Amino acid sequence: MITNLSFKVTLIMILLGIPNLLTAQLKITGKVIQESNKPVEMAEIQVLTKDSIVIKSELSDENGSFQISANTGYYLIQIRQTGNILYSKNITLDKNVNLGVIQVLNSKNLQEVAIVSRKKLIERKVDRLVFNVENSTAATGGNALDALRVTPRIKVQNDQISMIGKKNMSAMVDGKIVLLSGDDLLNLLKSIPSDQIKSIEVITAPPAQYDAEGNSGLINIKLKKSKLNQWNTSLRGSYIKSAKETGIWGGSFDYQKDKLSVYTSLNYTNGSTAPVEISNIYYPKGLWSEENKRQAFQNSFNNRTGIDYQLNKQWSLGLQYLGNINHSRTQENSITSIYDPTNSQVSSYINTLAENKGKNNSHAFNLNSVVDLDTAGRKVVVNLDYFKFNNDNNRNFNSAGLLSANNISAQMIENFSARADIEYPMRWFNLGYGGKTSFIKTNNDVNYFETTSGIPVFDPLQSNRFKYIENTQSIYIKGDKKINDFWETQIGLRLENTQTEGISQTVVESNKNNYAKLFPTFYLTYKPNDKHAFAINYNKRINRPSYNRLNPFRWYSTPFSYTEGNPFLQPSFSNNIELNYTLDDNFSSSVHYSHTKNGFEQITITDDQTNIQRTVAQNYFNTSVFGISESYTFTKLRWLSSTLSFDWNYSRSKSLIPITNQSLNGSNTYLSASNDIFLTKDKSLLMNISYWYNFRGTSDLDKNTAYSQFDAALKYITINKKFQISLNAVDIFKTNKPIYTSYTNNIQIDYKNYYDIRSVRLSLSYSFGNKLISIKKKEFGNTEEKERTN
Repeated sequence: MITNLSFKVTLIMILLGIPNLLTAQLKITGKVIQESNKPVEMAEIQVLTKDSIVIKSELSDENGSFQISANTGYYLIQIRQTGNILYSKNITLDKNVNLGVIQVLNSKNLQEVAIVSRKKLIERKVDRLVFNVENSTAATGGNALDALRVTPRIKVQNDQISMIGKKNMSAMVDGKIVLLSGDDLLNLLKSIPSDQIKSIEVITAPPAQYDAEGNSGLINIKLKKSKLNQWNTSLRGSYIKSAKETGIWGGSFDYQKDKLSVYTSLNYTNGSTAPVEISNIYYPKGLWSEENKRQAFQNSFNNRTGIDYQLNKQWSLGLQYLGNINHSRTQENSITSIYDPTNSQVSSYINTLAENKGKNNSHAFNLNSVVDLDTAGRKVVVNLDYFKFNNDNNRNFNSAGLLSANNISAQMIENFSARADIEYPMRWFNLGYGGKTSFIKTNNDVNYFETTSGIPVFDPLQSNRFKYIENTQSIYIKGDKKINDFWETQIGLRLENTQTEGISQTVVESNKNNYAKLFPTFYLTYKPNDKHAFAINYNKRINRPSYNRLNPFRWYSTPFSYTEGNPFLQPSFSNNIELNYTLDDNFSSSVHYSHTKNGFEQITITDDQTNIQRTVAQNYFNTSVFGISESYTFTKLRWLSSTLSFDWNYSRSKSLIPITNQSLNGSNTYLSASNDIFLTKDKSLLMNISYWYNFRGTSDLDKNTAYSQFDAALKYITINKKFQISLNAVDIFKTNKPIYTSYTNNIQIDYKNYYDIRSVRLSLSYSFGNKLISIKKKEFGNTEEKERTN
């Protein structure tokens, strides 16, 4: 009788063994000749995986002939000589392949060819758009939030990050979901220098191996890593002048030799901004106009440190730490003008002074293991993650003669997750599968003291102890198949099982929610030739409430106006489909549709009897969006690179609650242009001029006016690329000032906020290092390709 343990072991061996029976060593043959038909001897023939990793390498003989073997799979074949790529071709190896006679340049001409490889600013792939930040002039010297502002298809507005025409996306750093949102996410992004970012991936249709979180896709911020066999140090500093001043200083160190790679980055930010929030509430008894002027101070320190070690040819281990400590302080002066409806004159004022002192810190640890099972691309990747976040707020506000209070909040978030991903190329298709488990615990302690009399009096009705627990177990499977030279497809399915519990210890109230959902993904691409590519994709997503939205802390701006969290928010779900056409990697056109069910956002609930304005997040709408996106990159001139974008969408929203607009239909149009101008032949002096315009439109059940932004940047790089200086001007004409209009209880509210975007940034950076670290191993001809994998 077979025990359960032996049965499981036998089953695993069968699952891992069957694919091996379906694979076999196949041959790739061919002959390399010059233009004069003479054979090319000693040309290097390389077989690379889809990750640009060389798994086999052979030399052509005296007749130019070659033969090389590999397992079944999808590969890139390259022929190189004297460091130059002579030939490149993608193949599907499911039988012996004869490449025939391959004619290349004469050997004597090869010495005269100088190939300068520079990544495109924007690269388009089947399921994502890649913005190479390291090649961007506009993003130089800033932080990750600045880089996102100039990333195609991304909009940063009113401190919210979204894709054009979509909402509620999630963020990742190096492929790992960031468990923060709102101000906490913004503070983390501001702590990451843009000079440390390699690229930003805009993933409109995330594959099955990613978490299903984020209604409309993901952004993945990929940080730079150590280059092979060298060490490098960089120092940087930035001065930013908006209405106030901010200074940023930092440095990084990278070291890589043989099997060891070590990197660290430190960043310190100190300064303030002066945002202004204006709201007009049209009560039947008269207009209430509130202007809230703030000065928001930031004092933060960020550190990223990691180490990677190659234990042997098949196994590597890595450990990374990402930490942020931020001390913030916000001073506010709010004046509410109350108008007499009979003569439209101000009848009275409410003046509120407030100060909020905050302290938050986050610590994230990641341990990862990569095991290459063979040279055909089969591997097992395991990630163990621990994340801890603490956020403390102490808010005092005073409205003379009306109300004074002290509101104190303490929030703690802990998360542990374990994830395993297996890539297993097989004879007929590439298989991928894996699973993840995540445990999240959140504790909130909110205490409210009224201080109108000068003596703090505890108010239990506005105090709360709230605990939130969320556990998720997920598994996925996906398969991709290159059907032939023209067609390629991928199908995936992800199952997520979630248990949540919100417990209010103060009022002894609990809310449990258990649900299991399937999230399918589908991709199909057709590429008739190297110029044209067509693609269609579909996915289903979930958007879970952020911890900020679940925190019942009340933020009073006046005695009549406050914002609070809703601990009983529910997730929303969306279905998304997109058709895409790409021409020469320069032009991209897409048509997309999405439907969001049970959507949630903050809503201000007004009461014309008490004049109270309560802003709280609620599940209150369903939205359908149909859109068209166009993008073209112009590179015909040596001195100019331009990216032009056009986005249009039409939305239909329906309310789920009676107090808002019951429905709203409307269109949105967005135009943008970003131009890199090379002012010198050696491209050491560059200028960027960018402009975007958002037409009047709708956002769920709200309307917005038109708004725009004009930016300019100048960058100088020395010939040895060690020293860089850049000057950036953002929102030069201060036109990024939309007005949003909403209705609750038939009362109109207009919001006109400006978050002190207009600024000038001067940045300096200096790098130095040593690329001549002695190594014991032999240098191979694929060094450049290996470095590109970092």
